[in-house]
Amino acid sequence: MSKLGKKNMIETHIRLATMDDLKYIDSLAQKEGKSVGFLPKIVYEAAITGLKPSKHRWSPICNDKIWLAEENGDTVGFVLAGFGKFGKVHQICIQEDARLLERGRLLLDSVISHAEMRGRYDFSCGCADDLESNRFWSAMGWVKVGERRGISYKNVWKESSDRKVNIYRYAINELGLLGQTKIVEEVCGGDE
Repeated sequence: MSKLGKKNMIETHIRLATMDDLKYIDSLAQKEGKSVGFLPKIVYEAAITGLKPSKHRWSPICNDKIWLAEENGDTVGFVLAGFGKFGKVHQICIQEDARLLERGRLLLDSVISHAEMRGRYDFSCGCADDLESNRFWSAMGWVKVGERRGISYKNVWKESSDRKVNIYRYAINELGLLGQTKIVEEVCGGDE
């Protein structure tokens, strides 16, 4: 490769978020709120620190993580994922001026690698039906397995919006296919 090619090559790095990244994450999430939904800043803080601030929770441990995508020293997006019984992508957001499938794929690869180390092989996510992001999930190999109505971060067990949300699933290996019905029931509230 020529020196010019190397000089103009964009390198994307994925890393875990720190508290120094909180302002960027919250700002981008607010800007893209129609697409990624609203989560309070405290959710991002818990994912970064690994601790839930509320004392009335079942556990003070937060199993969520946030990874950032950086290109040439600039942060260009993030993914927020949880690791309970199965992996769940809560939000993935790339700046509008940096959107390419490869950046999203690199973020998802980090989530999946982390999950594999924790023995998680099944994943789900929700994507509002009216968003172009549905094409992203299909392109990444995620399969639409159901639908539900929108929910609020205040009560994630109750569908509180008429906005249609597509439920996608991804399994690392064929063993994950055995849990598909259970995952759809848990994610969709058992109505599907």
